[in-house]
Amino acid sequence: MTRRPPSAANASACRNEPTRRLILGAAATPLVPGTTLAADPAAEACQAWLARNTEHERLAVQWSRLETRLHREHNWMKLTRGQRRRFPESRELDDLDDRIEVLSDENGALLKALPAIVAASPIGICGKLTIAVLETKNDCEDVHRLIASILRDYRALHGDA
Repeated sequence: MTRRPPSAANASACRNEPTRRLILGAAATPLVPGTTLAADPAAEACQAWLARNTEHERLAVQWSRLETRLHREHNWMKLTRGQRRRFPESRELDDLDDRIEVLSDENGALLKALPAIVAASPIGICGKLTIAVLETKNDCEDVHRLIASILRDYRALHGDA
């Protein structure tokens, strides 16, 4: 077993790494009904993207848990396609996979259109930055940290948008 390095005092309060709450803060803000959201097409688009992304993540976890259970209990990976179809869970996996694909396609299309949508409020700007942070997290760590720091700084200057 590896040892954990000793934690520094107030390590959790360090502002070098953005917190999940900070990154996702803009995701929750547009859910509050008000004139700002209705007047900002970027905020509306970001709210839709973030809602689909949340559903996508939830379904991916559900799919993974189901497949893990099937692998553990029935040696799923060694079964043929025909043998897998005999399990009721096979249909559930297919349904989850289909929905995940639809969500991914819809968000992919919106991601391509999002740069052309003008943000008319801090909520729209933070929504766009939040999506950029989420999209760069696994691909480019340096860009991810930069965008997350921009979002953090912007939110610090303009309130909890």
